[in-house]
Amino acid sequence: MKLTPVSAAVLSVLAASQVHAKSDVFSMEEVVVTANRIEQPVSEVAGSVAVVTSEEIEQKGETELYDALRHEPGVSVSGGAGRPQNITIRGMTGNRIMIIRDGIRSADGFGANDNNDKVGRDTFDLSNLESLEVVKGASSSVLGSGAIGGAVILKSKQPGEFLEDRDFYVDATGTYTGISNKYKGASNLAFRSGDTESLVNAAYWQGEETRNFSQDLYNRDLDGYSASYAINHFFNDEVMIKARAELYRQDQQRLEGSSSIQKDGKWHIEDFAEDESTEEYSAYLGAELTPLDPTWFEELDTKVYWRHTEVVTDTNRLMNSTDANGLLIKRRELENKTFTDSTVGLRADFKQTLHASSAEHKLAYGVEIASDYYQREDNQKVLDWTGSNASQKQPFASARAYNIGLYFRDMIELEKWTLTGGLRFDAHRLSPDGQNDIGGYPLKDIDSSEISPSLSISREVFENNRVYLSYDHGYRAPEYDKAYGFVSHDFVPLTPFVIAPNMDLEAETSDSFEIGNKFDNGRAQLYVSAFYNKFQNFIDVVTTGQDNFGNYVKQYQNLHGVETYGAELSAAYAFTSSWKLSTKLGYVDGKDAEGEYVRSITPFEGNVGLNYQQQDFNAFATWNWAGSMDRVPSCQTSLGQKTECAKTEAWNTLDLGTSYQITKDFRLSATIINLFDKEYIRYQDVAGIADESKRYSTEPGRYFTVNAKYIF
Repeated sequence: MKLTPVSAAVLSVLAASQVHAKSDVFSMEEVVVTANRIEQPVSEVAGSVAVVTSEEIEQKGETELYDALRHEPGVSVSGGAGRPQNITIRGMTGNRIMIIRDGIRSADGFGANDNNDKVGRDTFDLSNLESLEVVKGASSSVLGSGAIGGAVILKSKQPGEFLEDRDFYVDATGTYTGISNKYKGASNLAFRSGDTESLVNAAYWQGEETRNFSQDLYNRDLDGYSASYAINHFFNDEVMIKARAELYRQDQQRLEGSSSIQKDGKWHIEDFAEDESTEEYSAYLGAELTPLDPTWFEELDTKVYWRHTEVVTDTNRLMNSTDANGLLIKRRELENKTFTDSTVGLRADFKQTLHASSAEHKLAYGVEIASDYYQREDNQKVLDWTGSNASQKQPFASARAYNIGLYFRDMIELEKWTLTGGLRFDAHRLSPDGQNDIGGYPLKDIDSSEISPSLSISREVFENNRVYLSYDHGYRAPEYDKAYGFVSHDFVPLTPFVIAPNMDLEAETSDSFEIGNKFDNGRAQLYVSAFYNKFQNFIDVVTTGQDNFGNYVKQYQNLHGVETYGAELSAAYAFTSSWKLSTKLGYVDGKDAEGEYVRSITPFEGNVGLNYQQQDFNAFATWNWAGSMDRVPSCQTSLGQKTECAKTEAWNTLDLGTSYQITKDFRLSATIINLFDKEYIRYQDVAGIADESKRYSTEPGRYFTVNAKYIF
């Protein structure tokens, strides 16, 4: 039930007194998640969910998505500051992982082979977030199309979390991280006036691209800012009106680069400049209803929302070459690329609790209607001795997508048993926007629909220990760039090719199974799970033949037989109220129908951590490790020739960190990453690229992060 600010303040004082009375009892904090629409402690969820809180992010000086998720087995993020960041969960990557924030879907990324190495998924600022929940495995029965391989659920900060029993709050946070020489400042300002609460959040940062061990990457400078305003107005104990608006922008510049491939031979770079900007605007207006005398729902969360994401890249190359007469000739190439992804939608989520016989039913149901718009443009101008030649390319037809989703979940608790069933129906239409053909291929609407069920059962076999078995169905409607793309690579030597559109693509689906055991008595935790995922109609690129110009023709088509499987373990033990030991490890494997390893599986990896907490002082040591990785598919060189994909050696590193609450209002934290300055390559950063191309992909050596926070 939503409470007015006065009611909340009274309860917070009472709760604080209870906590103080029990301060002599030590236990690990219980984390509550909402990944399945129904609040549950992590220890009771019949599946694998990882949680990262804003406090953890701040204390470790983490500024990138890459930093926040790097300690979770089965989950990885490629890229870094100044480079597109892409999430992998249990062997699935790219847009098969849904990112959703406050009920609003984040923009897709793009890049070859679903690497999202052109535009990543990191169009948000970590300082605005209260928590990140990572759902490992299909979640389409809850989230719909796109959550075929997993989901990352982002929860924004709210004013009530800062205010509690006061009417005004302001803080300031400063962070430095050596991995990208980044300086970042952020502040939260929350205030209450009567029955209205507000929160203003702002952040600014500047730095460089994440460096590698040898520091021989092209230098790229970056700066950015984010700002948001959230307001909640309580009419009474039953109705709250809410709204939020947010802006994110990051600019990147580099003055080093290489020449582009030219049809008339090899050219050398003489001068290079590139500017890239990423902007995202989002807003929602909604209401939360919690009737004191409920009939067919106890809670209703409804909102209309809008998000617009745009990435613009301007590149200026001056190249030179020598002609047949030995004369130096020059060519300037100007290119402007624009990527647009926007959405507008309406959603309503209901909750209800019913009692029947000796069972309790916790119900969650709702509806979502959304429309998306996608556009990519590529404008190029070439100036040389022949004059000026301008061209406008649209490698992908602009498109609109329309989706409606209806879902229902029922969690039944009967003595020591918990049975949860879910069902979601999605209908999806993809339509070209103002274009009837591309590259000579006619375009048409692509319709798909899917019923996504889920079912889990768990039992408390003895106190604090539960075993579970779960099944989840995944669904992803065909993407516009796979269906409506015509991309010419006829300039590639030896193996020129084009990627043709495909109007016959069908939706991808998956079936995910997991069995596990969770023990958590507050002092000791042991979570063990094994999983298996089967993907049908898996969309991937295949070579279909040659065209009349001698170019190889490639096309995205539906394939069968892709499987991934593995196991994970997470354990922790509090020796005393001060000392805690924890460990996590995971293994992922998988192949396609041709017997090739799935490109985005990960090596056997994990970490061991020792934490010390004594009143205002906290310190930790974390040993990170990964085994060697030789389970790789075949790849292609930059010239299109088949070769061996990159392999990686085993590695291990040690991180140290400390945090000290100097006063009740001031906290200082510092972390040393890779204490022994080891050189290594994470497989996730080279997955799917040729072995010859991995030399620049080493992780940085030893670096420091420092974070300071002051509450005024």
